[in-house]
Amino acid sequence: MPGYLRVTPEELPAGHKALLLFVHEGELCAGVLRRRHDGALERIVPDDPVPSDLILGICRMMSSMPAEGDLYVVIEPLAYWPEPFPLLRTL
Repeated sequence: MPGYLRVTPEELPAGHKALLLFVHEGELCAGVLRRRHDGALERIVPDDPVPSDLILGICRMMSSMPAEGDLYVVIEPLAYWPEPFPLLRTL
């Protein structure tokens, strides 16, 4: 079963992506942070983010992961990991 691993943008390995949690208009929303192979970071968020994107974003990312991998999570300032969610580990 995949785990959830909190990383900073700098810790995200090249060629990987992370669930990106951020606050938009006072609501917790989600997107993707991708570190390209050249080392550049790409922030991918919906044009009009809404809180319901959070669960959908997690499901999309987990569906493309290996069964035993970790889902990287980057949490921007003011964002948070919801208490009812599974344990969030750190490096």
